[in-house]
Amino acid sequence: MTPKYSNNSKMNAEGFADAQIIAAIQDDSGNPLAIKWFFEDVKHYSLGVWRKKYRNVSEEAWEDIFTDSSIKLITRVKKGLTLKEGTRLKSYFTTVVEYSVLDHFAKTKKEQTLPLLPNQRIGASNDTYAFEEVQIANLIKEKLQEITENSEQVKVILLFAKGYKYKEIVEKTTYKSEGACRNAYLKGKKKIVSYILQYPEEGLALKQMLIRANKKN
Repeated sequence: MTPKYSNNSKMNAEGFADAQIIAAIQDDSGNPLAIKWFFEDVKHYSLGVWRKKYRNVSEEAWEDIFTDSSIKLITRVKKGLTLKEGTRLKSYFTTVVEYSVLDHFAKTKKEQTLPLLPNQRIGASNDTYAFEEVQIANLIKEKLQEITENSEQVKVILLFAKGYKYKEIVEKTTYKSEGACRNAYLKGKKKIVSYILQYPEEGLALKQMLIRANKKN
């Protein structure tokens, strides 16, 4: 069932109407320009709304937050999202972003509170778990390389995800400076975000693999 909007005929400033964006998201072969424009526009708008309130969120964390929020919106629209009378899609997304920010803080607090446990397994199951970890790691690496088409960018992304600083990553990659590593990370992340927005179901599967891998570390 197509969602109902009171302002479907109204155009967003310099862009597409909500109805056009909704239709593009619902139809896998729809207008990719409408989707691209919307998420770029709403990201800029949401940052303007929330960045001052949540000053402690890093640039990398904001990228993760917008990726999560975008996947949530796409999933809900595909399932038949209906907005309240007078609510714009941009406003709805901005609210989703704040909930994602709060989830980010909750997750960070939990990670800081939980004690670090030694990465050990009991008995004969040890080899099985180790094999599964290698499988998951290889799947993630292969998928990211497929998306970015740049193995060094993937290496930077994975090292950063493990907690390495750019200063340390320089020593483990072919990049010559911290700035080059940061640029590689941001470029690779941008490609991944773009892919996830285009293929949200595959994005969710990749995210689940990353979560599973983090739980095993």
